Amino acid sequence: MKNKVYAYLHTHWDREWYRDKEDFNIRLQKVFDGVLDELSSNRTPYFYFDGQTLALLDYLKYNPSKKETVSELIKKKKLAIGPYFVSADTYLVSFPCMLKNLELGIKYSKELNQKEFIGYMCDVFGISKSAFKALEINGINKAVIWRGVNPEKINNNSNFKYGDISVLWLSMGYFNDFLHNRDFKNLEKYIDKIFRYSDNICLLPVGADHLAVLKNASKTVKNVSDKYDIKIISPFEYFKNAKFGKPAKCDEFLDNSSTYILQGVYTSRIDQKIKNVEVENKLSKIVEPLNFYLNGKFDSYIEKTYETLLKNHAHDSIYGCSLDKVARAVDNRFEKCNNMLDSILLHLTHKFKNKYKIKDKSVNKIGLFNLTNNNIKLAEIKLPYILKNSQVIETQKGFPTALLSDEYKIPVTEDICDIYTQIVEISSNKKFSFNTVEIKKPNKNHKITKSSLENKDIKLYVKNKSVFIENKQNKIELFLTDILDIGDSYNSAPKGKRKFIPLISSEILYVGDIQSALRLSYKNISLDCIIDNYSKFIRFNINLKNSKNNHKLQFCIKSDRNFEKTTAQDAIGIIKRTHDFNYNIQDYMPANRPYELKTNIYPMQNFVCSNNIAILTKGLHEYEIYKNELRVCFLRCTGTISNPKNPVRAIPAGPDLKTPDAQMHGNYSLEFAVLFGDKKSAFNNLDDFMKNYVTIDGSFEKNINLEFDELPEKSYFYGLSKKKKVLYNFKEDSVSLM
Repeated sequence: MKNKVYAYLHTHWDREWYRDKEDFNIRLQKVFDGVLDELSSNRTPYFYFDGQTLALLDYLKYNPSKKETVSELIKKKKLAIGPYFVSADTYLVSFPCMLKNLELGIKYSKELNQKEFIGYMCDVFGISKSAFKALEINGINKAVIWRGVNPEKINNNSNFKYGDISVLWLSMGYFNDFLHNRDFKNLEKYIDKIFRYSDNICLLPVGADHLAVLKNASKTVKNVSDKYDIKIISPFEYFKNAKFGKPAKCDEFLDNSSTYILQGVYTSRIDQKIKNVEVENKLSKIVEPLNFYLNGKFDSYIEKTYETLLKNHAHDSIYGCSLDKVARAVDNRFEKCNNMLDSILLHLTHKFKNKYKIKDKSVNKIGLFNLTNNNIKLAEIKLPYILKNSQVIETQKGFPTALLSDEYKIPVTEDICDIYTQIVEISSNKKFSFNTVEIKKPNKNHKITKSSLENKDIKLYVKNKSVFIENKQNKIELFLTDILDIGDSYNSAPKGKRKFIPLISSEILYVGDIQSALRLSYKNISLDCIIDNYSKFIRFNINLKNSKNNHKLQFCIKSDRNFEKTTAQDAIGIIKRTHDFNYNIQDYMPANRPYELKTNIYPMQNFVCSNNIAILTKGLHEYEIYKNELRVCFLRCTGTISNPKNPVRAIPAGPDLKTPDAQMHGNYSLEFAVLFGDKKSAFNNLDDFMKNYVTIDGSFEKNINLEFDELPEKSYFYGLSKKKKVLYNFKEDSVSLM
């Protein structure tokens, strides 16, 4: 009796990659026309369209007359789509965006008659536990994954449980074109390998990247094997018939023992990762909540902004492993999102001021939307005049916001004036609420010299050209390094010795009663160290000019003991990791075929903690462990999508097409912060670091009836999902929607 093999037909669709979106759209038309023809003529019983809806929406945009055919085929369960809007990474995107990705994907899928869903993540580069939490919240209890799995952690069985979710591991991946090429002999060998991890039946993917559907599939699969009985079905039918055994023995799927996970993508085109975090935070944590709580009328604009942002989250766009012209399209979408969010915020606050602002002779009050679970002590505001007791930190030319938001007035050249960015100390305010707060006279509580700055909680100083940070219990060294990188957009490949970048000088950048800054100068790099009266951390602004090719820059924290364990922020909550801190990838290069070398590189969202040290970042997603050094990459330069001679990966991950823009020539700015503490400290200081509040000038009515409600203690507000607050309780390590 032949063993049963269930096969499903599919194509994996990268929306933009080594060709731009419009070029791929032309190919999509030909591929999907063929799918509809095969399904409608019953030559093919079933087709699964990659778990995402955007590719189908791209097709229907140019072929609207096919919508009824698509809808009917889905209704007949011959075609399946969704549940995602795009096939997105799970380590480089925020949890609110994960939820919105599913929300939009499910919405569009249901409009086309799709009623059941599988969390299909076949080609993302490792799977975060947050991805499963997002599925769970949306009531999806099935998932298909590939990369990142260590077979031993799933009991060497392709079917296993992750919480309440039944998960299928595609042990040989989704890429299989043996039937297209009528290579039946190698097909049997391929199925043999799948059965190593399968019980009574196995699931065989038939398809590959941008590949047309197998023609006459029903006939083609008959009698192609003497050993296996192959039947084309839907993956849903497989889940109904297969057994799902013991739970996985891991919190995340980030292991390359069986498949490449291509961790260099955390730092490819790092400027776009920074832009992504800026847009995500502004959208999910500021503009969308304000629009909701102020009963704004910008729901449709916010929805479209999410759609635009999520297009950048598509595999491979967010990874940065694409052509330069694709990267330029990604940049344009980020700019479009930022412009839309700034405009919404302008009009939301203008309407609020018109409704609630009162006449008050006092000029020492401002309005504060506190969108955090903390009492904000210091706030930033931009105005065309200088407030009493404020400290001006930047001056730019522009139009007053009151003029820009008034539809009955037209700004003219004469209205351009100085706009002052200023910081103020403010009176006590309620958490997660609107407050009229009083501007306090600063009580200077920090010190600065040309080689040090400190407040009561933390100190930075320069000694013998070395930089140290300390408090009463801890002392660490901070330094910058540069190393040659001969890898590509997928994998970093260090070569030679890591060079210590020497400090040239330190000088006072500015002194204020509220905030002061010290500038540390290196060759082509300035590191501005900022402290204020109340901050628990040192804020760092890096400004650099890069003209070199193929290298990697990192800032390093050196502790008095090895970094054995880390706690990093995941898309929701945290992930704990244990490290082989003695491992050095250069000792094992080059990789043997077909392996990708293990690294000590790991992803984070906005922070990582270890040895009572926390590093907060905005868009810097990679940290590395080596002995007692914790390294964070702030620039990585490479000139090709995939280097065929990359010594850390034995097989190309894509085409060797040149990407000169990915060498990152030019000027770049970025931010990070260092504090002493654990995950609790990191969460408590993250909103302050991200500046998750909004300020407006004036005094306001005392009893403003807004829909803010108190957040539970020890909770971190991530944003909204379907009008409910997404909360993480960092004491209980739990997620809730309220």
